[in-house]
Amino acid sequence: MHSDDSLNAQARRIDLAHHSDFAVGVVKVRPSLRKILGPHGEVMLEPKVMQVFVALADPIGNIMSRDDLIDRCWDGRIVGDTSINRVISLLRTSLKTVADTAVVVENIPKVGYRLLVEGQVDEPVVAAPSASGAMIAEPNALRTRPKLVGALVIALALLVGAIVWLQPMSEPPVEDVRLVMLPLEAGEGVDPIFSSGLEAELRAAIARVGAMEVTTSESAQILDEQGISPAEIGRRLGARYVWTGRFDTDVERSALRIALIDADTGDEFFSRTIQSAPDEAEHLPFRTARAVTTALGRPSRGEDAPDEISAGDYRLYLVAVGLLKSRGNDQRLAALEILQQVTARNPGFADGLGALSKAYFLYPAFEPEAREQYTTKARETAQRAIEMAPDTVEAMKVLGISGTDPEEALSHLSRAVELDPGDSEGWFWLGITQRKFILQGGHPLTSARKMIEIDPLWPASWIGSDMAAQFGQLETAREMEGDVLAAAVAPSQRLYAEARIARLEGDLSRYVQLIQTAARTATEAERRWGADLQDRSMRILLGMTQLDGIAVPRQKAPARVMDQIDLARLPSRAVLRQYDLTGSGLWDDLNYVRGAMPLYLQYDRTEELIADYDTRFPDHAAYLAFAEASGQPEHVIPDISTYMVLALRNAGRQEEAEQHLESLERVIVRWREADLGWIDQQIILLEYAALIGDDEEAVRIVQSLPDFAWPYSVVKIDPTQFNILKDDPLFDKVRGLPAVRAVLDPIRARLKKEKAEIEALGV
Repeated sequence: MHSDDSLNAQARRIDLAHHSDFAVGVVKVRPSLRKILGPHGEVMLEPKVMQVFVALADPIGNIMSRDDLIDRCWDGRIVGDTSINRVISLLRTSLKTVADTAVVVENIPKVGYRLLVEGQVDEPVVAAPSASGAMIAEPNALRTRPKLVGALVIALALLVGAIVWLQPMSEPPVEDVRLVMLPLEAGEGVDPIFSSGLEAELRAAIARVGAMEVTTSESAQILDEQGISPAEIGRRLGARYVWTGRFDTDVERSALRIALIDADTGDEFFSRTIQSAPDEAEHLPFRTARAVTTALGRPSRGEDAPDEISAGDYRLYLVAVGLLKSRGNDQRLAALEILQQVTARNPGFADGLGALSKAYFLYPAFEPEAREQYTTKARETAQRAIEMAPDTVEAMKVLGISGTDPEEALSHLSRAVELDPGDSEGWFWLGITQRKFILQGGHPLTSARKMIEIDPLWPASWIGSDMAAQFGQLETAREMEGDVLAAAVAPSQRLYAEARIARLEGDLSRYVQLIQTAARTATEAERRWGADLQDRSMRILLGMTQLDGIAVPRQKAPARVMDQIDLARLPSRAVLRQYDLTGSGLWDDLNYVRGAMPLYLQYDRTEELIADYDTRFPDHAAYLAFAEASGQPEHVIPDISTYMVLALRNAGRQEEAEQHLESLERVIVRWREADLGWIDQQIILLEYAALIGDDEEAVRIVQSLPDFAWPYSVVKIDPTQFNILKDDPLFDKVRGLPAVRAVLDPIRARLKKEKAEIEALGV
């Protein structure tokens, strides 16, 4: 027999598989499919995010505390605030994507959360959960006990009245506002590095105090350098307001003159000069943030008074922040040294510890051991900052980008961009982490969209359209490039955008012409993000020799080996032994392993592969531990086990082949449940279908590949993305299927034509 409490707890647990569809205002919710649909599109939610959404909607308007959410969505397990913050943040972002502000999650300070629906009376809905989880009213029960109900209603009204009387009313949702900060002008004698650090601190303070999106994007700097008016810069970057500032200092005083400009009208509607003694500059960011917040009529988000720190150390801190922004190796070394001194003298300075953790993380260490050492120091320092001040954004970013636990990493970064939504770097790091933990991390396309929105001329954001294509959203990819073109001021920026559009359409020869022209005037960053990786990927696809001088990150295998792998050539055993890529050493470079696995089979060198495998892995459990230790077993196991099944079968080791197949099938279940609609997922499922001989599934996947602009849009240094077009023995049978040939033959013909045209260009 179960107790009543046990039965009630079971009834209230949310089982998405058996929960009925329902609607929240204009948003249709399909819990079993983890999808929400609104007027602006649809989004797939993580399971935990959907569970929280269902809980908040049961009933709509009902306030749920964090403990309530833990009870219903985490089965009462102990979870940290960051986990809940992350889930709420993802839910808010998803609702905004599909319905703008028609449905929002409201935070009731010190109480909990509730859903608010546009146009709905601000009262809780009386409802009870059905056995299936659908929300139903109980009219019959209410009618049978009218006197009791009446008494309860009166009591409830008195209780609500008392609560309203005793506690302040919750504030209405604050309107989203984007403010673009133009580069801070440094007066005569002001160190430009100090000015850069002060600018960064001002931006962060305004974002925190005013609860708004504040960006000092590279795009704003580029547009400002071109002499474009502040109002036009604001309009190009989709901002409502533009901030300008100038900092002057002398022996008697420091003065920061700030102004706010309406991007629509071009009118300067606010200006002020904020002065301080030279030894009190640490108060300028908070005072400026409060002045800007007041001028915009926004409620101030908490107090943000500066930490106790001497003026001299605060000045050094700002210099270090400015040095970190430059990203030069010498500058990063200098920043680390400065921040070590500042935080040693001011151990309670949380922002200083956050900056120090970032300096450790960005330290230019190139050997794996040194890299691990500085990452460990970065995490330890960031944790100290978080313990001191939980919302230290830079520390959260470091814990996120360096994290190996998906929930922890994504929680920290989601919270960081929630607190500071104008931080391009924060969104960039979140996107990297979402991609790394894609089965746990939501949708990296969300971060890519935000980067383009905030900073369309920042070359790092140009990967956004490639990301959209990889999720089969080609129209979104073109819209992103349209945003870049609308903001572009330099020929190279326009040419690179046009080149990426040409790639989406499979016009690779035009793509090459455009990037060659763009390279004549492009910056180093534009070439690196706008052409280098894309050009390398295109040459892998076409089987062309790589160009010299394109720097590609390596793990262990040198460029000469990886260039051969990219061309589907497996170096001799002697060459591999020279670079410790045999025996146990083979498995230290997963980039090499990914590309080489099919080549061992293609060149009848499976005995070598199995010998190297046996050297490293005494049993299957050791292999699985290796995959888990990589942090990405959902990628590593398909990359390796797919081909180990074939190799072990050829060697007559059927039992071990079955172990790999079972491990692979467990990962395939996870990929299918995720239903991401991602090109990598399609390739993994295609490999599995080919391995088990599921021709129908293989045909279906191959027919879907052109929807991702495949193979033209792939910009990963991963030759396996194109293996079905090559001689990979895994696909021998699949390639001969008539329905597959109907898709691949026109692609092969086009690639042959494009390669000839490119070679005719002489590049």
